[in-house]
Amino acid sequence: PTLYFSLARQRTKARESKDVVEWWDPQNHACYPMEKKLVQVSEQEVLIDFALNCKCRANVRLTSLCATAPVAFKVQTSSPHKFLVKPPTGLIPPLCHLTFQVILKPQAQLPPTFPRSPSDRFLIRTSEFTRDSESESINQWFSSCSRGSSHDLKLKVAFVGPFLLRHAVTCGDYNAARNIIKRQRTILTEFPPGDAESLLQVATELVNPEDMTNLLLEAGLRIDARVRSEQVNYEVDSKWASNGHEEPQVAGACDRLDFGMGCRNGVCDNRRSIQHAAGDKDKLEMGELVLMAARRGDLKHVELLLQNGADRNCCDQYGLTSLHASAIKGHKDIALMLIEFGLELECRDSEGHAPLHLAVVGGSLETVEMLVQNGANVNAKSNSGATPLYMATAMGYDDITEFLISRGDLNK
Repeated sequence: PTLYFSLARQRTKARESKDVVEWWDPQNHACYPMEKKLVQVSEQEVLIDFALNCKCRANVRLTSLCATAPVAFKVQTSSPHKFLVKPPTGLIPPLCHLTFQVILKPQAQLPPTFPRSPSDRFLIRTSEFTRDSESESINQWFSSCSRGSSHDLKLKVAFVGPFLLRHAVTCGDYNAARNIIKRQRTILTEFPPGDAESLLQVATELVNPEDMTNLLLEAGLRIDARVRSEQVNYEVDSKWASNGHEEPQVAGACDRLDFGMGCRNGVCDNRRSIQHAAGDKDKLEMGELVLMAARRGDLKHVELLLQNGADRNCCDQYGLTSLHASAIKGHKDIALMLIEFGLELECRDSEGHAPLHLAVVGGSLETVEMLVQNGANVNAKSNSGATPLYMATAMGYDDITEFLISRGDLNK
């Protein structure tokens, strides 16, 4: 008969403190006592450091709490099409530990929900192993276990790691970013300086940057300098002195971010700020201001900069132009204006991505349509050979995929 697990509701508090649980047999209308907890698990979640199109691994450590006999275990998953477990069964010697590995098969799409997965979980069956047996027969041995002789542990799955954290910050998903950091408390301190500065810049250019930026800084993101504005206080971080950053570099970072934050939503006079920036050697070149304004979605500021002769082809350290930036953010009107001012539709970043690639990543069908209608190459390939259609399919954007198929030559 099918057995159901339930807490023994009628137990006294003293009995409950000993983790007394029972198996309920609905056919016989009877409860059967179950063995006490036999193993301790290193984590209550399986933490998968996620990345697209590659195997992702996580280790789970089981420690035996039984001093008199080996403990047999068997690991099962609700998603066998996604996960492998090595080894799926085994024996843990008394008061010893054993580690098994969870392997996520290569995934072409982002998890629909992260970090916590609502559908993926693992069940670890454990029982005292009372007779000699090889590990190959543990499956059969578990099937013959007497009623109530095993203890089950449930583990949930969480998808974490730098890839998903960057995605959460780019999308402005504060809760996802916070929950990833909560599970990986040192993740931000491990970012290389260049990646850390890039991540902070993305955060400061969100529509509402304060919460995300403060989250990153308070969680240990190491940068050259912190932005100062009326909304958010960013101060130069003294711990960077040991890493060889010079004062002019720190001051320059403050100046750039001060200017970008101060001009958001028309806080400052754009024309006066542009003239000041153009004459101040400590400010970014006007072309870099175009790049910042494009990321921020400030259409009027971008237009004013371009009308005053800003370099429309300026790019950042990753080769991203203002057209790339507006495309990934879904700022269709800014992207169109940049094209009208003569920015090259097929400009490439350091990884060979055209603006159309990044518009796909940003998930904006309207921006993708606008770029294609203005002549963007639907079959453009990045340095790794990825086309916009491949990226749309990988990220699960069905509407963009259908549009690109309708406009592309699938034989190329």
